[in-house]
Amino acid sequence: MLPALLPFVFAVLWASSYAAAKIGLLDISPFFFVAVRLSIAAAAAVLLILALRRPLPARAMWPHLMIGGALLHGLGLALAHAALVEVDATPTALVHAFHPILTAALGSILLHERFAWWQWAGVGLGFVGVVLGVPLTLGSANLGYLALSLIGLTGGTLYLRRFCAKVPPFEATAVQLVGAALFVIVLAALFESPHGRLTPGLIGAMAWNTLVMSVFGMALYSLMLDRYGASRAAAGFFVVPGASALIAFALLDEHLGALTLLGLAAATLGVALVWWRPAPA
Repeated sequence: MLPALLPFVFAVLWASSYAAAKIGLLDISPFFFVAVRLSIAAAAAVLLILALRRPLPARAMWPHLMIGGALLHGLGLALAHAALVEVDATPTALVHAFHPILTAALGSILLHERFAWWQWAGVGLGFVGVVLGVPLTLGSANLGYLALSLIGLTGGTLYLRRFCAKVPPFEATAVQLVGAALFVIVLAALFESPHGRLTPGLIGAMAWNTLVMSVFGMALYSLMLDRYGASRAAAGFFVVPGASALIAFALLDEHLGALTLLGLAAATLGVALVWWRPAPA
């Protein structure tokens, strides 16, 4: 049962990070939040590698890993947190639910990966889900943040798949986090006046998103990639939008309209179709 359960455990952790971020952002500026989170996660990941006596990736791969990490973890998280200051957790999670769909679709075009007709149907459903579930009344700035966040997640994933496919996932993630932390520190210095106040809510949110999600969650994802392959590792992503909605309702009292619920359903089915693989005959 373990291979079947692990993707869903990771997906619930991923979903919970949106609610945790909303709680933390009450007391800290968004780029500063992400810069601290990624710096702690990078240090913890590197120390864990050293403690386990696992070799770091070859130096020639570091620039690619750091660029990919700056896009995937840096741009993807920083711009999402900028949006989360005003946007609810569920629409943000819904936009990010389109990430595995868009990554798979662009991978088929740019990296010549195989893509079946039902996967293209999933792409269409996922797009419809985002259009229905994300209100256009969020404003152009917040919609721009979410769009750039999606570009970071997808572009970083494709870049790493193209240039770093043979680097062991856990070691690769450690170097990616270093690149991401440096990138967001620069963002915070250039585009905001970093500020924060130490509160129980911020401490809890930072601990959850740093240690549980960025360190334990990414280690879990790396384990799934190593042992069970990318398709099975991504199998739980289709529950992220629904899980995010339930967690946001329970912790933040977010209520969803009919169109958002319809968008969640379409996006969930879209992700499931994109990552579904029929059993071999």
